[in-house]
Amino acid sequence: MDNEKAVKASDRRAVMLIAVLGGLLALLLRWYFVTHAQVLQTVDQENIRGDAVQYYRYAWNMVHRSVFSSASPATAVAVPNSFRDPGYPLLMAGVLASTSSFQMFYGVMLLLQAFLGALTVSLLVLAARDWLSTAALAVAAVVMAIWPHSVAITAYLLSETLVGLLCAASLLTLSWAVRRPSAARYIATGLSFGLAAMTNAALIPLGCLLAITLYWRKLSEPRLVLALALASLALPTAWGVRSLTLPPSTSATSRAITNLVQGSWPTYHVAYQLAASEGDPESMDQLRGMQYEMDLLQKDPMAGLALMRHRMSELPVPYLLWYLGKPKLLWDWDIRIGQGDIYVYATRASPFEKGGPWAPMEAACFMLNPILMVLALVGAIAAMGLRRREGMAIACSALAIFVTLVYSVLQSEPRYSIPFRGIEILLATGGAAWLISTMHRWKASRDVDHASHPGKDASARLGTKPAAAPASTGDIP
Repeated sequence: MDNEKAVKASDRRAVMLIAVLGGLLALLLRWYFVTHAQVLQTVDQENIRGDAVQYYRYAWNMVHRSVFSSASPATAVAVPNSFRDPGYPLLMAGVLASTSSFQMFYGVMLLLQAFLGALTVSLLVLAARDWLSTAALAVAAVVMAIWPHSVAITAYLLSETLVGLLCAASLLTLSWAVRRPSAARYIATGLSFGLAAMTNAALIPLGCLLAITLYWRKLSEPRLVLALALASLALPTAWGVRSLTLPPSTSATSRAITNLVQGSWPTYHVAYQLAASEGDPESMDQLRGMQYEMDLLQKDPMAGLALMRHRMSELPVPYLLWYLGKPKLLWDWDIRIGQGDIYVYATRASPFEKGGPWAPMEAACFMLNPILMVLALVGAIAAMGLRRREGMAIACSALAIFVTLVYSVLQSEPRYSIPFRGIEILLATGGAAWLISTMHRWKASRDVDHASHPGKDASARLGTKPAAAPASTGDIP
């Protein structure tokens, strides 16, 4: 008994060391990146582009006008809306309120995101400590720390880093709740998933899905999973009630419609890039067609869906192949709506760029990416099929499957998978461990079989069938 306690204490120390060292490695890489790479579109508050400008305007209006609005600071009146989710703007507002200039705000935000990204690695290691071996955790920690997308995203004023942290914190809280069940722990887990959903509305059903999965796998009592489900919906429901008072065109529903329509056009990414960079007339016509569908869906959902159905019915096979390929697109490498490669916005002096000190590391991760996808799929399937009830393996698998399905219906592109890359890496590590374990069991089974049938083994090595035993005739040869 004392030896078992000593082993467990040693394992806990090893896991904690991996979590700390993995977090430190991640922090060093992210800190270096945000202090050396230069994002060309974020020079000052007048030159922020893309989604970042909306997040900044929400934060600015909260601080200076006490209203959640994406109105420009130059406008006289800020009309409230909920087109974007409130989680990330709230973080930005806290930093904006505590700094005296945009340059200071911007610098603090990037350093804070570097820290949050590093903390995500540590939290995921701790969340998976009862699922993966210490060796597997060490491998996963290194890969999570160095993964180029996760490093580069910290240099942009975008919500992906915060979403990744909140998902990691939710999984860690869930691991505590499964290990030591109580209503308080399950409610805390639900609220944590609710915070993640307040930062990315696509995650709103996730808490309920995990509650159903835990109940299905008999990992928790009905009253506890009910507490998890209800708590996960508390914050999004309160925010939804507030959104009901706003015009439909400024709500999160309109953003979901936008993503649904854009994601249904196989040519959207190319059309967006050509229209933005070259003003290509055909691409701009396609974008206008998408906007018409969005507007129609907003005004008359049945008519909008009928129009989309008619468009797809004209080319059923290409559209079927498009949707079947969207899961791969989500976990692919090159960011489509952005600068490309691992960059959302134009970025210079990146240590990952060709000839830079981290270029070999990016090349290695690029070659690993398709293998990672396959191993993560193996890990997810193995987790769902485990006879022993491993809560974290099942939770990570359910989360990855849910995210993949949601973005396969909506718009799918590698930027949206960045918050969940750590979970993909954990699943891939688990998949690799499962394959190795299966091979060892198969080899051990073969060895036992050969030891019990030596003649058969020798014949097999010679490529011949074992000689048949002589018939018992009673005659002496």
